[in-house]
Formats: sequence, C-alpha cells, structure tokens
Amino acid sequence: MTSQEEQITRIRVTYAKGPSLRFIGHLDLQRLWERLLRRSGLPIRYSQGFNPRARLNLASALPLGVVSEAELLDFWLDEAVPVGAVAKTLSQNSLPGLEIKAVQSVSLREKALQEQMAASDYEIQFYDPQPQAELAEKVAALLAAKELPRVRRKKSYDLRPLILDVEVFIRGDGELGLRMRLNAAPSATGRPDEVLEALGFSNTEYLACRTGLILEGESAPLPS
Repeated sequence: MTSQEEQITRIRVTYAKGPSLRFIGHLDLQRLWERLLRRSGLPIRYSQGFNPRARLNLASALPLGVVSEAELLDFWLDEAVPVGAVAKTLSQNSLPGLEIKAVQSVSLREKALQEQMAASDYEIQFYDPQPQAELAEKVAALLAAKELPRVRRKKSYDLRPLILDVEVFIRGDGELGLRMRLNAAPSATGRPDEVLEALGFSNTEYLACRTGLILEGESAPLPS
C-alpha cells in the first residue's frame, strides 16, 4: 500500500503574466495563485499551523510594470494527479492575464526555485522608433563600462556585473528592440528598468517582457 508521503507530488507550472497584471506585485501575485489553487479543487498540500497556506514557490519576483512569457511556479499535491489533468484544471480556473503554458512533475528533492535561479532574459519594445546607430552606440558604451555604480534601496551597488548580455535586434514589426540577459542569482539580481535607465530611457518609453528564466546548470543562447 502506498503511504501518504509517497503520494506527495511537486508540480512545476510555466505561465505568462499579461499586460492586465503588469502592475500586480510579487506578494499580490502569490495571493492570486493561492486563490486559484484553492478554487481548482486539486488536492493541494498546505502548511501546518494556525493559518494553513497552500505550499507554493514562485521562482523570481518580476519588477512592477514588466510582463512575462515564462514565469515559473512550484506547488505540491497530497495525492498524485495526472499532469494533463492538472494542466486542464489550472487553465479552467485561471484568471484573466494569467496563461498556463506548461505543467510538469519535478523531483521533491530539488532546491527551492529561488535558490536555483541563475539568469533572466528580457525583450524591450520601445514605444517610439529608435535610431539604430544611436541605440547601438549606447549599448556598446554600456557593455564597455568597467562599472556602473547605482543605489537601490539606499544601498550602493555596481550594476555592471549583473548585466550578462545586451543586444539590439529587429522586432517582428520591423522596429528596433533590445534583448538582454541579466544575472538572477540569489542576492545578485539585475533589473531591466535599471539597465534601461543606465541607457538613458525612462520607464514611460518602453515595455519590458521577461522571455525566459534560466536555472542553475542550464545553458541557453540569447534568443535570436
């Protein structure tokens, strides 16, 4: 006979966070997921104690105003449920702006997603057309800088080591955009808004979209 502990399953969800949720913060997003999981009717595993909470783990906080095509979330079930059934149930109970893209079962022994984070990929869409030579020059100067001193939450830090790559590319609409890969290791995370500010852009001039999360041990070229 299978014990209850042997029935516990860890589920990983890849999901998109659309424009309607772009100003929903990390804690509010976690609460949205808790409500979604409660509503799903799945055998969700809860924490112990006076105020039980659904056991879930979001990979990486997304800056306010940034949308995403590739967020990651882990949650736990008290009973094994076919992955296909989990995906269908989550999609049926999902909220506007939250799209379930993939569902898989992962090992219970894996570290928390936050501890596995290595890097994040972003694409930047500018609201106004950008001169190619000028944009390329700004990016080249950024990458050539030995240090980029900044202040975050009243603490000084160097942004440059957090920038792994930045490149200009032509979007599907024919306009220029940026792709960037930023460090996302615990306590060493780069933010796209800070990179854009270092390039001379205010947060009203572009839309940033996270296109990928890279976990430790994974390697992936910047999307082309």
